[in-house]
Amino acid sequence: MRRKLLILVGILAACWTAPILGRAGDPQAGDSIPGLESLAPDERVRAQENLERWKQLSPEERQRIRENFERWKRLPPEERQRIRQNLETYRKLPPEQRRRIRENFQRWQRLTPEERAHLKERLDRWQKLSPQEKQAVRQRLEEFQKLSPEERQRMRENLQRWRELPPEERKRLREEYRARQDQSAPRHPPSHP
Repeated sequence: MRRKLLILVGILAACWTAPILGRAGDPQAGDSIPGLESLAPDERVRAQENLERWKQLSPEERQRIRENFERWKRLPPEERQRIRQNLETYRKLPPEQRRRIRENFQRWQRLTPEERAHLKERLDRWQKLSPQEKQAVRQRLEEFQKLSPEERQRMRENLQRWRELPPEERKRLREEYRARQDQSAPRHPPSHP
């Protein structure tokens, strides 16, 4: 869902003005939108709003949108349909959720290619987890968020130290931990019939 929303927000700018660019070329101040009367009322309102936004854009922003629109036209029809559906889903979200998506997208745009690759890798790992594993991760996150700021900082430092350990040392420590867990597990006496 997150990946779809990121793609959705990325295409948002292109879709935002696509009705204007597709029907009216490069509208200037005072221009009307040809074919406006043939649109459904909600589409007409959106097209008019898009025209007003277009008039407020700088030449550089308009050029960027034209380029996005050209990329949009080159997408396969199925991909464009999927993006349209995602855009409709986005528009139906509560304003606060849309705001958070926009902020996340802006943060994504500021990331380096290496940071983006790292996040994509983490997302792929997340998607491969079973529902039970995902629930366990969510539960640990909730527990982490309940800790005091000092305890959270200590946990972050411990995690950093763990990551810096050589792989064979981490393996040894995991095995020791599992052995201690096995020893402390409650033993059930054999049941008698």
